[in-house]
Amino acid sequence: MKYFVEYILVVLNASKPNKKAMIPRLLIFVIVIGVISCKQPRNQQQKNTDFKISDLTLKEIPKTIAIEGDLLLAKSWIDKNGENILVVSRTGPFKENESEDELSEDRRYAELFGKQYIMQGGDYKLLWDIYDFERHCPFDLWIGLLPNSTKITDLDNDGITETTLIYKLTCRSDVSPSRMKLLMLENDTKMGLRGLMTLKQESDIIDSEFEPDLSKVDTTGLPEFDRYLELYGRYKNAQDFSNKPEEFLKYAKDLWIEFIDQDEFLQL
Repeated sequence: MKYFVEYILVVLNASKPNKKAMIPRLLIFVIVIGVISCKQPRNQQQKNTDFKISDLTLKEIPKTIAIEGDLLLAKSWIDKNGENILVVSRTGPFKENESEDELSEDRRYAELFGKQYIMQGGDYKLLWDIYDFERHCPFDLWIGLLPNSTKITDLDNDGITETTLIYKLTCRSDVSPSRMKLLMLENDTKMGLRGLMTLKQESDIIDSEFEPDLSKVDTTGLPEFDRYLELYGRYKNAQDFSNKPEEFLKYAKDLWIEFIDQDEFLQL
């Protein structure tokens, strides 16, 4: 593209035509550039970022940033806010407190922490934090990020990155699917999709016509069990994305579909 534009400029300046001769050439130049720009895929334009994302080890995280429990993931990058550091960690499993649960010996819980910091005034300031948990679980317990699901993007090209975390929460003794949450955060704005995953043996329901938004699925007249099956692979609604850039929901929806069948049988 760069060399093509340079070539056009050379052609335009190759001679010194009169104004009448120059007008058609300028029109051709404008039309060609417009066509080339339109042919560039929109998603490619949105994902064209200048920042480099680095993975951090526990030793590389600044000492002023406290890690709660076991470190699951840490990343750093620079955007319009300056230097960013993302840390995700987990605590547990723990036995429930007897004062909270009479059956505490058989019930456990685990917690998930996500925090993003930015460098301001020579120190790291908290930009946002999230906290979630799975509690009162007498069965197989799990809470954690899905592999390779954490994304750092600038979909609206404003120089401020969006951080997307996808994790699942599980307490089960059978083959029912886990809950899944997709959270996208930009500065202090949080948007989320929340629903159920689907098991790999049932992932054939995910085709080009699959609607992941449960609020758009008509379950009128279905028996109770069939209504429950309609929950598989779907999020409750996308209200958090109302009045937000349309690129956000499109990207989140694509990620949801990509990861909803990644429900391995894990336990803490």
